[in-house]
Amino acid sequence: MLYSAFAGITVFFAFITFYMGVRLTGRAGWLISWLRGTAALMMMALCVLFVLAAIDLFSYKQVLNNRVLGSVSFKKLEDQHYMATLVFLRDGREQQFDLRGDQWQVDARLITWSDFLTMLGAKPGYRLDRLSGRYYSLEDEHRRPRTVHQLSSSEYGMDIWHLAQQTGNHLPMMDAVYGSATYLPMADGALYEISLSSSGLVAKPLNDVANRAVSRWN
Repeated sequence: MLYSAFAGITVFFAFITFYMGVRLTGRAGWLISWLRGTAALMMMALCVLFVLAAIDLFSYKQVLNNRVLGSVSFKKLEDQHYMATLVFLRDGREQQFDLRGDQWQVDARLITWSDFLTMLGAKPGYRLDRLSGRYYSLEDEHRRPRTVHQLSSSEYGMDIWHLAQQTGNHLPMMDAVYGSATYLPMADGALYEISLSSSGLVAKPLNDVANRAVSRWN
């Protein structure tokens, strides 16, 4: 009985509060002003989100079939420890990365557009994402240190590709997929070419050292 009484009193005060709220709303025009102000703030916030999404999309480059993106070469520092030099063909930029393991792989983020936009000439976009090393032995893979280097990042907190992935590619007009080149062996003096097609990244040996390394692993 006690809890029923408390519940009844609570419901009574709820109705009194609701009645007073309705009376105040009817007497004042603040509700319309508040709704307009809230809608205006939401529109401005949406505008900021669109601007940040546009800035993030600017970091992607258009995919051209069999386009060479750059090269990666390796200098052996010690057993299963290499210095990788990544050269970007587009701007001649060069970066060096410390990699551990027996094999290497480069990954890219790919954005593809809907059939409608593709018919209008929209091409898929890409952004190199990370460079990583891997050990051939499963025991080494679990026991020895691994290295993964981020090649790019989304600025200002907006990552449109990640958002598309999290929503199961339900963003309108676009899909986000991951493209990775096949793992290839690292060797002292090996040089590889990195290219990109609409299906993903491709890496292939460019000198005899890299060719011999690939032949040994195969």
